[in-house]
Amino acid sequence: MQVQQDTVVTVKYTLSVKDGETPPELQRDFTSKFLYGRDRILPVLEQALSGRAKGETLDLTIPASQAFGHYDEKLVKSIPKSQIRNLDRLKEGTIYEEADAQGPKMRFMVRRIHDDYVEADFNHPAAGKDLNLKAQIVDVKTASPMEILASLNAAAGGG
Repeated sequence: MQVQQDTVVTVKYTLSVKDGETPPELQRDFTSKFLYGRDRILPVLEQALSGRAKGETLDLTIPASQAFGHYDEKLVKSIPKSQIRNLDRLKEGTIYEEADAQGPKMRFMVRRIHDDYVEADFNHPAAGKDLNLKAQIVDVKTASPMEILASLNAAAGGG
């Protein structure tokens, strides 16, 4: 069966930064299952999958604008140390994450540590970078009416 409108597609893939260092959170295998033509996926991936079949592989370049966006200097902020609970975990060049009962509260790259504030970069570590995506189509099947209905409900904000 080929990937086409209203097929459920399962893809295993890896991401890496083209011409650069890949951030640790991207250094793993990913699996995605979606309803082709209805669920939101990267347009470049959707286009590359069209007409393909189970077992086929893809090797794509995803421009920064379609991946994690362009690097935005406005997302580099100064945070007073008084607003950070775990000062001992701050280390320049690493990701700092602070959570509370409601989930992640702050997540940023520590650019510089100053006497009374931290220079925090809230851009994704791969922002502004083109990515390589290597994928294999694990499964393609005809979507059931319930799967189509669930996708329509999710698109309408119901799920």
